[in-house]
Amino acid sequence: MKHRLILFFVLFSCVNLLMAQRVQQEDTRKKDAFENDTIELEDVPEGIYAWNVDQRFGTILPANYDTIPHLFPNEAFTEGVTGRYNTTGNLGAPRISRIFTDNTVNSFVDGQFLFQQPYDFFLFKPSQLLFTNTKSPFTNLTYHECGNKQNGEDRLKAIFSVNANKRLGLGFRIEYLYGRGYYANQNNSQFGATFYGSYLGDKYEMHTFYTTNHLKSHENGGIENDDYVLRPEIYSTNFGTSDIPTNLQHTFNKMNVRTFFLTHRYNIGYTRFRDAEGKVVRLSHDKATTKIAGQIPADTVLVPAPTDTVKLEPEFVPVTSFIHTAQIDHHDRRFISNENSSVSDTYFNDFYYDIDKAGDMTHYLRVANTLAFEVNEGFNKWFKTGLRIFARHEFFRYSLPSLDTSDKLVRQAFKSNYITVGAEIMKRKGRVFHYDVLGEFRSDGKNWGEFNVEAKADCSIPLFRDTLRVELNGFVRNEQPNFYMRHYHAANAWWDLSLDNQFATQIGGKLSYRDTRLTVAVKNVHHLAYFKETLTAIDTPDAFTRYTHAINVQQKGGSVQLIQATLNQDFHFGIFNWENEITYQASSDKSVLPLPALSLWSNIYLKFRIAKVLQTEIGADVRYFTKYYAPAYSPIVGQYAVQDDVERIKLGNYPIINAYINFHLKRTRFYVMTSHVNSSKGAGNPFLVPHHPINRFVIRLGVSWNFVN
Repeated sequence: MKHRLILFFVLFSCVNLLMAQRVQQEDTRKKDAFENDTIELEDVPEGIYAWNVDQRFGTILPANYDTIPHLFPNEAFTEGVTGRYNTTGNLGAPRISRIFTDNTVNSFVDGQFLFQQPYDFFLFKPSQLLFTNTKSPFTNLTYHECGNKQNGEDRLKAIFSVNANKRLGLGFRIEYLYGRGYYANQNNSQFGATFYGSYLGDKYEMHTFYTTNHLKSHENGGIENDDYVLRPEIYSTNFGTSDIPTNLQHTFNKMNVRTFFLTHRYNIGYTRFRDAEGKVVRLSHDKATTKIAGQIPADTVLVPAPTDTVKLEPEFVPVTSFIHTAQIDHHDRRFISNENSSVSDTYFNDFYYDIDKAGDMTHYLRVANTLAFEVNEGFNKWFKTGLRIFARHEFFRYSLPSLDTSDKLVRQAFKSNYITVGAEIMKRKGRVFHYDVLGEFRSDGKNWGEFNVEAKADCSIPLFRDTLRVELNGFVRNEQPNFYMRHYHAANAWWDLSLDNQFATQIGGKLSYRDTRLTVAVKNVHHLAYFKETLTAIDTPDAFTRYTHAINVQQKGGSVQLIQATLNQDFHFGIFNWENEITYQASSDKSVLPLPALSLWSNIYLKFRIAKVLQTEIGADVRYFTKYYAPAYSPIVGQYAVQDDVERIKLGNYPIINAYINFHLKRTRFYVMTSHVNSSKGAGNPFLVPHHPINRFVIRLGVSWNFVN
């Protein structure tokens, strides 16, 4: 570890020496960076703008480029920046949030491939990709690491973006993750590459990308007995983490996730002109101005043109837009078990194939095309609301293993076509009040009644020389349960179910004022479909009870009511800072949707500068949640499931403390962190998922460089 620290700081010093040689050139570039760009964004690195796009229609949504030094060390955690997620313990492991609003999936947008959902730490949705427009070529390299060649973790991300001209931007993003695992048979490897481009013209706009990702997870089924962690003193041998026996040794989940996305629009409108003060100028039809005034609609009231000394800036005003969005998802998942019969028979309960080893694979294809017509808001002073109508066609094809009449293994294909029609009204311009209401209805010709209505609004109210921001949101949704909850064929799990539609309503809101944020949500779900673990006790020569594992889908006949309230409160006293996030939740039926009553994160740190240039944060944070029956993880389907009543384990009431030193110098961020500093053998209950202990005390390093050429 000592030589790693030395190498880390040597590399850091060399990079900053090279960067210092470019400071003078970069300062010159800063003066004229993007003075006339049509996208107005805040809090982004100088010379580069970044934004997201709406997944349905490609609407530009302002965003911040990820170069904020604060909480940079926490980006390495699969558990999330504030520790909201439960995981099986290793970097890149499948995860699930303890906060129910984080787990909401909208099938009208997100599709049906549920296997990618537990890997949202690595994978991203089309609406989460940052598009960029940069004055000069921009590169970011980020690296997190800990441990050694036997048990360490590495995550490397490289982003490059460049503009061919003022309107056309291109870039790529490559990410590699490898978590060897401190416990046996739990390593994860993930690789992703994304190529993206955008064009922002007055009349034509386009955003596109292609991403390909390969994920491989070594499944260990958890440790054989929790006493190896909870009561190590009962064993005569002092077990290291890698020596603790696990339930599985040669079982893997492999997944390929590939997406092509294209959204573009053509705008029809007119050109108007503004003077140096930003006021709209209307020109008269004299000989000197005929050419320029001819671009203004005939019904425009014209006034005499200004003198030649006045510089006029043209501004295109879109009136209507024609939008097309296409998305092709081509994914597959394979479950591989090379266990010998003695291990397989003591872990898996169900065997549907007459073979010794599971080699299940499912293929998934989704082709979606959306056409929309939009009347843009604000093209004149009388039309304050935007209106959009749209239609979407989706083609789905699923391929699963199956058995013919002679019990021979074959492939079975499921195909479906969906037509969705809908409309949206919105007001997104202005400083005080905004709203957005969307409604859509879909059918495959056989099943009717699926619909989605969602709305959001926000209002900014001046209050005591600051601003009180009020946000409201909600949805009413009636949809079929996920395809793989209705149909799944594999060696160790098999079902074809007829499930009722899930009917869900949710209302939420958020108040933000200075350093205080309060978020609330109330949700009701009727006919909730969920995964349920099934355990069967077996006789073994061991001193502890063993269970075989199965997984199935169940559906609650009635309703489940959920409530959530999250308070974020920050305090700042000079160099002393204290940040807090406290969430209260309640579930009306914890047997189908268990939630911890309290989940909190607290971060205390000192923030100051060394030699006036090196921004420094020294502090520690803690993650904690009250005891509850946390979901179990099933490697058979790669999903989290409600625990079986045969053996229910409560987890929680165990703080996880991390201490760190975080630095920021010019365009470089770097840190040293000690995670789980309160780790102690045989103390507490260090589990987030049943039978999957979290890592003990670990020293972590990370660095992020920004280069502007």
